[in-house]
Amino acid sequence: MLRALEKLPGRNIHVSESQEDVITHEKGPLWIIAGPGSGKTEALVLRCLKLLLVDRVDPRAVMVTTFTEKAGRNLQDRLVLYTEHIRKGYAKSVKDVDITQLRVGTLHSLCNDILLEYRYPGYRNFRPMDDMEQLLFIYFHSDIASRRNKLTQDHIDLFRHFLYMFDRRSQNYFKGGYTPGRWARARVAQGLFNRIVQYRTDARSMISKGGVWKTLAIEFQEYEEVLNDFARVDFAHMQSKLLDFLDTPHGELFLKGEAKPDDSSLSHVLVDEYQDTNPIQAEIYFRLASRDPHNLVVVGDDDQSLYRFRGATVESMIDFDKMCVKFWGTKPKRISLIENYRSHPEIVNWCNEFITSFKTMKKPAARVVAKPPLVAKSSISGEWPAVRLIVSRQGSGLAEFFADAIEYFRTENIITKYSDCALLIHSTREIAKWAGSFADALRKRDIPFYNPRSRQFLEHEEIMLALGTLLSVIDANRAYPLTPDYVQKECNRWRDYYEAECSKYKDLGEYVGKATKKISNEDLGDYLPSNLQDVLYHILNHEPFATWATDPERGVRLGYLTSIFEAYTSTPIPGYLGLSRGTLRMSRTQEFKGELSWMWRHQFYNALVTLMLQEGISDPEDDEVMYPIDRVPFMTVHQAKGLEFPIVFVAKPDEEAKVGAPVLIEQEMQQFRKSDVPLSDPSDRSKQDLIRFYYVAYSRAQYILFILLKSNEINPGEEAGQQLGLGGGKLNWLNNHLDILEV
Repeated sequence: MLRALEKLPGRNIHVSESQEDVITHEKGPLWIIAGPGSGKTEALVLRCLKLLLVDRVDPRAVMVTTFTEKAGRNLQDRLVLYTEHIRKGYAKSVKDVDITQLRVGTLHSLCNDILLEYRYPGYRNFRPMDDMEQLLFIYFHSDIASRRNKLTQDHIDLFRHFLYMFDRRSQNYFKGGYTPGRWARARVAQGLFNRIVQYRTDARSMISKGGVWKTLAIEFQEYEEVLNDFARVDFAHMQSKLLDFLDTPHGELFLKGEAKPDDSSLSHVLVDEYQDTNPIQAEIYFRLASRDPHNLVVVGDDDQSLYRFRGATVESMIDFDKMCVKFWGTKPKRISLIENYRSHPEIVNWCNEFITSFKTMKKPAARVVAKPPLVAKSSISGEWPAVRLIVSRQGSGLAEFFADAIEYFRTENIITKYSDCALLIHSTREIAKWAGSFADALRKRDIPFYNPRSRQFLEHEEIMLALGTLLSVIDANRAYPLTPDYVQKECNRWRDYYEAECSKYKDLGEYVGKATKKISNEDLGDYLPSNLQDVLYHILNHEPFATWATDPERGVRLGYLTSIFEAYTSTPIPGYLGLSRGTLRMSRTQEFKGELSWMWRHQFYNALVTLMLQEGISDPEDDEVMYPIDRVPFMTVHQAKGLEFPIVFVAKPDEEAKVGAPVLIEQEMQQFRKSDVPLSDPSDRSKQDLIRFYYVAYSRAQYILFILLKSNEINPGEEAGQQLGLGGGKLNWLNNHLDILEV
């Protein structure tokens, strides 16, 4: 199989000894610790092929989970490509293998597929909700997010206890004697409800504890009841429903391959990015692989764990061997993929020194025990300063250097396209604290850049025109019933934009005129045949939207706008089964004759429009094209995970680690978890998370890594004297270890 793939056009497939160990592993649990740039995805793909084409395992008996839908598609595409190539030379032996039957995807998508395929009664006719739909559902259906006059003292005590879950603005608001707004409370409730499920906590124990925990548990149970009433399921509950299914007799038959005629037992489970697994997901994987010989393969790198804020616990990766002993009484085979095929040797050495020199990373359970360092194996070589520290007392100096360097690289043909350079930063918001000065410096030089997460979605002309047109239809008189001034101001800006532009688009203006006239002629209390989503679709069928929809960027943004509205319009109304927020009804009082319901408009402005403005929506990102090749990508480190760039600029590495909400809520809920999982000191975990964050950022670079620093000391989560992972933060010490340039 491997010899056949060596001749695959456009691919250079040569496996290392450790990768071959992964591919040829016979049976039992396998623990793969794979460093950055070590070819873990290739090893996972080739192991799959070996199972399917050599061992002749039924594709339906193999499950491969990935962290994102894009990663799942990428893995499946490789499997199909490689299989088709092998078929050309070995057609007789592999022609009957149907790769499309392989279970590949995110765990959420696989949970949904299995529950539907095997008709689990507890999931019948349920509608999955994404994060925004869940947030909207909580806003309208949870007492935590109720109007202020419905809140009890128990709710106030709950907010006070979990004040660290609120953003800084809401915290100050609460300390000033005011209750945080509904959206702030809904966001906190969403985080708390999700953690209860993800951490496998016992709500009954929370009730027994009393106080704020009893209040939270009761609110959570009521949330679950309303989910069932309206047949909705969020991502966290989708996973708990799979565990419920697996505990049924029918679920046992599924695992054995006896649930349907000609079914196959699930014999192999392969998990990518296991370091970002949360407790309920880990339990699912161990349950799926519960049949002897427990063929569970996990691939990941504890040093690249980034998602504690979503409930992930790096301990799942660090303690995988202990969990295998606990669940099955057996230790997994351990393989380390340490060959880095991505970066210049100096960058590899820098990453090794960075991650190992912090005192906190040497504490028990901080990293996988006896983890070997990376070994540089790329073809990149040459005598140049591959790691450079750029220091300036002023942030503008760093931004000017950043822009000058990119201009120089492009002018001198050191790079062939602007996307060969990337800026990685904690937040890409174009404000002074974060990416603002870097964006301004590039604009000054007419260097194009791509920053989809700058939260400028509502500023694009196609979005402003679409929203302005829609508001002109559903609220012709600009009534804005009981709507905050800042929301009215933005809505007026969108409508003014429509009125300034509509003369250019005759058909669009005629549609608005006809639609508003039809609404004004409806009788009191009538339900309209079209819902809110229909109105938006009608608008987008007119010019200029029809043409804009064919543009790669504008089209994606307009599609995202429709998905936002679909999330809102599908949200059910409490007490009215069959009706949703998108249902349009005329006012029932003579005072507002000819207008849509006063209450409907009030809730539309104060819910959906306020949410969009408060969230500061980022542009959608094309799963197939991560960034345009003719622009410099601005990315958060989370966005850049799994990617690589010839030249990387990492900004703001001098931020301090703070014990934030992800660590605190994990610590507090530990007492209610169904399984005892020891946790390290919250301060240590916070520092370790920040160190891992910058380790991921630094390891993206192939040829040159620039670290942009605004002070003479760097503090990625450690006290002064343990800076930059090199044991001493002062520049005069670093001069002996790095190529440093002060600007």
